[in-house]
Amino acid sequence: MPTNVTPEFDKQRLIYEDTEDLAQRVVELEKLLSLAPRHKGAERMKGDYRKKLAVLKAQVEKKREQDRSRRSGGGSEEGVVRKEGAGQVCLIGVTNSGKSTIINAVTNADFDVGNYPFTTPIPTPAMLTLEDINIQLVELPGVFDGSHETGIGRQALAVARNSDCIALVIDLSQDIDSQMNIILGELDAARIRLNKEQSAIRIERVGLGGHMLYGAHNFQGDIEEVKEYLSARRITNIIVRFQKSASFDQLVDAMDSSVSYVRALVVATKGDSEGSEARFKELEEKYSSRFDIVPISAERGENLDGMSWAFYEHLDILRVYTKIPGKQRERKPIVLPEGSIVEDAARKVHKELFVERFRAAVILRANDKIKRRTVGLYYPLKDGDILQLAHR
Repeated sequence: MPTNVTPEFDKQRLIYEDTEDLAQRVVELEKLLSLAPRHKGAERMKGDYRKKLAVLKAQVEKKREQDRSRRSGGGSEEGVVRKEGAGQVCLIGVTNSGKSTIINAVTNADFDVGNYPFTTPIPTPAMLTLEDINIQLVELPGVFDGSHETGIGRQALAVARNSDCIALVIDLSQDIDSQMNIILGELDAARIRLNKEQSAIRIERVGLGGHMLYGAHNFQGDIEEVKEYLSARRITNIIVRFQKSASFDQLVDAMDSSVSYVRALVVATKGDSEGSEARFKELEEKYSSRFDIVPISAERGENLDGMSWAFYEHLDILRVYTKIPGKQRERKPIVLPEGSIVEDAARKVHKELFVERFRAAVILRANDKIKRRTVGLYYPLKDGDILQLAHR
């Protein structure tokens, strides 16, 4: 141990050594490393502590995996709602936050609305009609601290992890932080990551080659910590590509096949309640950098249309209408993922005729400078395109 360490470092070292809880030892060791001397003589000491940190993190992750496996009992999760329509949006919030009222206001559903806990006991779907498409809304039972460990909570979170979008329903008549902390905490415990970049890290398991790490400049930390973590988990041959800026937690997620990445937004409801304006400003200040926030009042019918279109935008889909020359376009659109090309639409219509025997396609765009253009199979589509397909 170097003699020229600071008193703060020595004090933190004692705290770290006296800590028994694994997760807390990680926290205390990270604090210790942040206080370590920066001169050359301390490099070996810091290297030893980094190795210990990697081993501790691997032990913590292994314990979490064992706990998740024990809670699930190795069986399949129940309560999954079959997807229908152009996409599925799950509404999640604490009990009595107004989820049922929202769904009743924008669909033909008649969900029970009560001022008692768990009015909705199981995930319950309803259909929102938005112009010429249907979007499935699913109300989840109210979440609470620790609900991911209960049967009703596992059901709800199983639906959420498989949904296309999650709407966090925040009641503006209640404390903002307590609601967000509970909702985000339960989703995080269920391995559901909201608005996170899934492609930041790419993992490939290989038979030979050892630890092959690429894009180390994108890793937010010491790359040696990654090597030590992989060794601690007894992973000998692997390719890790840091394709974008990424943290250690993102690396752990990338190596966990149970992690689900889902788009999300916040619906701030009960905008007519006393003090709602101040709470909405607080919500924006704290969370607008991570989520789009849509304020509504279901009771007064305010901004429900804006909320519905926000759901559509967060589904990352587009509508394409087919047309036969000389006739009106089809009323019902083809719904495709955002980023689709002409070939994707052609396959939906008739693979043999319009893909294998493709001759040309004409796209009509009312709001474009070029109203009509002839394109090929790989031309990118936009929402609202009218498509005429021709075959040989």
